[in-house]
Amino acid sequence: MCCCFSNFLYNQQFVLSVVAQPGGGGANLDRIFNQYAGTDNQLTNAELNRFWLHFDDDGDGEVSKSEFDSSWRQENFPNPQNAPLFFLELDRVADEVLNSQDFPHIFRLWDENGDGFITEREFRFNWNAYFDD
Repeated sequence: MCCCFSNFLYNQQFVLSVVAQPGGGGANLDRIFNQYAGTDNQLTNAELNRFWLHFDDDGDGEVSKSEFDSSWRQENFPNPQNAPLFFLELDRVADEVLNSQDFPHIFRLWDENGDGFITEREFRFNWNAYFDD
């Protein structure tokens, strides 16, 4: 869980507060969504595939567990200690890589209303459900 700090006065005393931000913090999640969603502010299947393939360091079209763990940490995504578990959850075909066989299933899970697009609300909700504590 990511935290941000804010200062405020309480009964004329200086108090430091910590505000928890689930799912890696709003700014990081907004950046991810906006980077891949395009101008229509929705993710298509192809756009979500591109997001997952950005973890593919060697460009072979498959994301290994090692690539996923490394990229997860480099992106400063939430709960890096759980990245191996996140990988296993996303590997729907259970072939120890994330690839074009896994992506359509992930897309259907995250496209809650089945309209063929993942809205920002659907993305944020599912991101937090999968990757938050």
